[in-house]
Amino acid sequence: MTERQVRRNEALRDTWFEGANQILATEGYGALKLAALCKRLGVTTGSFYHSFDNWQDFTDSLLENWLRERTEQTVTIVRQHDDAVERLLMLAQASAELLHQTEAAIRVWAGVDERVGTVQRKVDEGRYQVVLEAMAQIVGPVRAEQYAVWGLSTLIGYEMIADQHGREHLLWSLESILADARNGA
Repeated sequence: MTERQVRRNEALRDTWFEGANQILATEGYGALKLAALCKRLGVTTGSFYHSFDNWQDFTDSLLENWLRERTEQTVTIVRQHDDAVERLLMLAQASAELLHQTEAAIRVWAGVDERVGTVQRKVDEGRYQVVLEAMAQIVGPVRAEQYAVWGLSTLIGYEMIADQHGREHLLWSLESILADARNGA
């Protein structure tokens, strides 16, 4: 494949991922089927098989894309900053911008599919570790664990009620956790 063909195929794959994320967010993981995805995107299954070998290749790629784009890239960017407070504020903002209904659907899916559960645990562990590292600079290693669990629990809980409350509530909650840590340090 030429570089141009690779870029075009990556863009096409991203379109499939966006469609899948929309289905997950609005209808749940049970509705994520090839026919529904093709219908949503207005394409045929032939287009799908141009980008993916089979359904498992697609779901594995979707989950790896989610891990990479929603966790690993954010962690890499945040770790470039030395100031722990700045890192945590950046993480709070990034957390508020996540696709919360999609993430909630993936969490439900993870409960019935071990492959999904494995990726879900990697996402949670990556998020936990970056908060733990930053919090340790503020409150020390022992209390950092408590604050990291508090922050991750807040995010996960919010994902389950995101359709009822605006992102500003999550951002306020995460910033309040940081303020508590700074006041107690």
